Amino acid sequence: MAQNSTFFGLPLATLQSLQEKYIACLEAIAVAGASYSIAGRSFTRANLTEVSNIVGQLQSAIEYASGSRVKRTVTAFSTQRP
Repeated sequence: MAQNSTFFGLPLATLQSLQEKYIACLEAIAVAGASYSIAGRSFTRANLTEVSNIVGQLQSAIEYASGSRVKRTVTAFSTQRP
């Protein structure tokens, strides 16, 4: 997840609160399916994929903010020579 995500830079407590709300949203979608509410706003069309992606973005931002995020570097070697 790129560090330019909407959630990077927010306080850890805010990120954790948002994550709890979005997880509750996922649970509501799984149970009711048709509608849900989050932070006082009601939504009538459940978009499981979008909410799930946001939960992942929040998790990445939480890991980054708490210093527990694992950073990976991938090196690609080419077998072709000029």
